[in-house]
Amino acid sequence: MRINDKKSSRQSNREEETIPLSKDSSANAAILKKTLGDSSDLTIRCLQFNKTHEGYKDTTCQVRLVYLDGMVDNQVLQERIIPAIQHLQSVPFNEDMISIFSGKVISAGQVSLVEDFQHAVRTILSGCLLILIDGYEQGLTVSIQGYEKRGIEETKTQTVIRGPQEGFTEDLRTNITMIRRKMKDERLRIDTHTAGRMTQTDISVMYIDGMVKQQVLDQIWQLIDHVSLKTVLEGEYIEEYLQSNKGTIFPTVLNTERPDSVTAALAEGRVALFIDGSPFAMIVPAMFLDFIQSAEDSYQPYVFSSFIRILRLIAGVICLTAPAIYIAITTYHQDLLPTQLLLSLMFQREGVPFPAFVEAILMEITFEIIREAGIRMPRNIGQAVSIVGTIVVGQAAVDAGFVSAAMVIVVAITGISSFVIPAYNMSIAFRLTRFLFMGIAASFGIYGLTIGFVVLAVHLCSLQSMGQPYMRPYAPYMSGEQIDGLIRAPYWLRSKLKGKKDKQPV
Repeated sequence: MRINDKKSSRQSNREEETIPLSKDSSANAAILKKTLGDSSDLTIRCLQFNKTHEGYKDTTCQVRLVYLDGMVDNQVLQERIIPAIQHLQSVPFNEDMISIFSGKVISAGQVSLVEDFQHAVRTILSGCLLILIDGYEQGLTVSIQGYEKRGIEETKTQTVIRGPQEGFTEDLRTNITMIRRKMKDERLRIDTHTAGRMTQTDISVMYIDGMVKQQVLDQIWQLIDHVSLKTVLEGEYIEEYLQSNKGTIFPTVLNTERPDSVTAALAEGRVALFIDGSPFAMIVPAMFLDFIQSAEDSYQPYVFSSFIRILRLIAGVICLTAPAIYIAITTYHQDLLPTQLLLSLMFQREGVPFPAFVEAILMEITFEIIREAGIRMPRNIGQAVSIVGTIVVGQAAVDAGFVSAAMVIVVAITGISSFVIPAYNMSIAFRLTRFLFMGIAASFGIYGLTIGFVVLAVHLCSLQSMGQPYMRPYAPYMSGEQIDGLIRAPYWLRSKLKGKKDKQPV
């Protein structure tokens, strides 16, 4: 990972006056100690060695190591860095100690130069070791972070039956390394920026040079520069800035914790953003179809993958419209139902005191409460409580005459269909839109529902993600991208089509 120095003009809009380091390491250490509030975990260790000058008495040069206890790797510090400094023999007076330390003495971690207190404080708080040498107005930072971090584990939110089982962690360097292992292309670029006045969170932007439009990258950096938050702890802090259409509830930024999904997106010419401290990467531009596709679609036979994609789209339509259609038919259009089914519904609703709309709202809100409770409760009992709670509440509501059995079935099918959508944020958008459709159906019936569908389609077609049409490749229609749209074409067919009709980069 490299810091993009050429974009220094973007390096935070809170430009403070930088105070340069002095040649007195003791004075520098005192200022750092005062700046950090003399924290109990701040450690300043003084070492020394002799400098020789022909014809003169040897002089003592002091070296101070400044770091936060628990943030650096103590084993590397105690076994490799401190002994190397202590065993440093007499050094000629005219030798450049900065070059000697960075080239010979320090044999662990990434070494970089620091010249001001602002940079020094930031590196210390990031878990680096700061080395101050008497007589030099520069210091050296050594990246030997040693704080505890979670190891690579199986993904928890995007599980697959077949395919890689590893997921991102909260460590930025680990996540970037996982992509490097999969994407061995010399054109892979990583630019890093910081956001958050207090947290100084690292944000890495990853892309394939030559496959991404420069205006997309410029737009991303411009949006990140406008982040004026005190803290940035997760991707959502940045995602809301990346949303091209602020007034929509439909997501235009794809979140994933799978390295293979990010690698595939990079190969398509998209941009991935990593937030230090978050196990999720953000992918832009993101199209509507990306949210109903799963990584496993690429690891299963193309017939099965295509069938599952269509099934997910059908489940999304059911999640969006099932309660609304039930309300519209039972309230205004009973003549659309077969006589036997109509009589059965009338018999079920005979003792229900509420209209179909109120009945549906009560059941949907109850189901959402049970769903949320199951997520927030301890993992070992959350599933049992949600399943048992749904059954008990549904049966009790039918027995008490508050709702009909048909409504319980409709709400259950709707809830199950929402779980089929792979992207959680798209599932939430569908669930919220469902309530709007229910109100339209209760007011205007099928006619209002039809108009609502048209308005929703127009809204989706008007959305953009980083300047790209949200409903691409169907609106606008792009034949070159149909090989991996709602239907996944077999890989042998893709190889034949390659060169004849290349997929347009985003």
